[in-house]
Amino acid sequence: ACARRTIMPLRRLKPVAAFWALIPLVSCSFSGFRIPLARVPSLSPRLTQSVPQIKLGNVQQYTYVLPVGIGNQLFNLVFDTGSSDLWVASHNCTNEDCRAVSLYDLSPTSVGTGLPFRLDYLTGQVSGQLIFDTVDLGPYSIQSQILAIADRTADLGLESTSTSGILGMGLMGSASIPDTAGQPFPVNLVSPFPEDEQYFAFHLSRQSGSDDPQASFTVSSIDTDLVSDPSRITVFPVIQTGRQYDYWKLCILHFTINGHPLSISSSRVPGAPCPMAVLDTGTTLFLGPSADVDAIYRSLNISVRKDPDVGYQIPCTFAVLIGVVLGNPAQEYIIDPADMAWNGGSDDEWCTGGIQANDNVNSGDWLLGDVFLRNAYVVHYMRPPRIGLVGLTDPVASMKAFRVERGPAPDGEADSDVMESEEEDAWNSTTAYVKRWQHRASSETALMFGVFAGGAGFVMGGLSVVGWRAWRGV
Repeated sequence: ACARRTIMPLRRLKPVAAFWALIPLVSCSFSGFRIPLARVPSLSPRLTQSVPQIKLGNVQQYTYVLPVGIGNQLFNLVFDTGSSDLWVASHNCTNEDCRAVSLYDLSPTSVGTGLPFRLDYLTGQVSGQLIFDTVDLGPYSIQSQILAIADRTADLGLESTSTSGILGMGLMGSASIPDTAGQPFPVNLVSPFPEDEQYFAFHLSRQSGSDDPQASFTVSSIDTDLVSDPSRITVFPVIQTGRQYDYWKLCILHFTINGHPLSISSSRVPGAPCPMAVLDTGTTLFLGPSADVDAIYRSLNISVRKDPDVGYQIPCTFAVLIGVVLGNPAQEYIIDPADMAWNGGSDDEWCTGGIQANDNVNSGDWLLGDVFLRNAYVVHYMRPPRIGLVGLTDPVASMKAFRVERGPAPDGEADSDVMESEEEDAWNSTTAYVKRWQHRASSETALMFGVFAGGAGFVMGGLSVVGWRAWRGV
């Protein structure tokens, strides 16, 4: 067995200037390694065996971080399924964002392109140049991976999470770096596997740090500690609304509030057959249209604060079971009450609501960020793009745990009435009513490698309550 794999994309780079000579090589065959983000999962009915692990860091539930080697230098990068580009801050970056993070130096394996790179976000900016270098993730090593090194970043809050850049794990259509330069990292990562095994899977940890055994990230294999029976994975096709698959998008049908269905607005995305939900690990919260989010909080029948800086807040001791009904056939996924009354944004007795309003998202209607994703095991299939989900939150157990952690409910405010099921796994079955950064490059900017961000992808936070709105970049 090889200690390290060199990965070759199945598709060669397109012949653009000096890029053509940079064809990665492949050595050794391999089968499903496990790379913990905070841990590592994988897809399709292949089971995880004993494999090398990488710790996925959880920064107080604000952002999830993966250790990535670039040119034999190790960096903590934001794990972001809402964007498709890999970039790291370089030693030339001297502004405030870069002062306390690890910075990249050109290595013996790096090859410059002389091409500029730029991303403009609503609340920040990154600019620099495109290069090729060897990128390592756990036991995988990709030679001549296209990436950007940032000579300048602004207002991105890198220091607050000790991250040096972003590892985009999205689809090609949302990439700022065009495929004429090279394939995105996730494509190269899975391409050596057979087509039906080209996937990665994960579960986001709840505990801060990197030692939560519930955290997982795997490539081409399923983490059987979390999903003992792969047949439980429900697979949905990714919705394509343009010429290319751009984001990990599913239909979101409606919500349930303590078991009662709550309808939502029609999609504003051109060509969408239903309201669009984008699964995005780079977003901390669950974001959606203001009218729908307001309806969710009004349905709780409790005192709700709406702060102009923080957004919706609810009492930290109030528990509600919110279900998200996705896909066709419809499947419901329960959000843990602790994620809805989010302690990461607590202010005395008030907690930031896990669902917040944002009408400026352009990748979809809803962004299903970490607040949602912590409650599911997620599989991202690359060819063709599909999403596999298994709900991991038991409503009865989560409600009991919430009461142990938060104490009794406020006077006059009752928790949802959750009935104990006679069947051990009945809570996981579903019927219809049981109970960033975004960026979209135009063809012109893609040719110039100057790309502008607009609304989904990476949203990480400075460790403050007020910060979450700004760092989302939407």
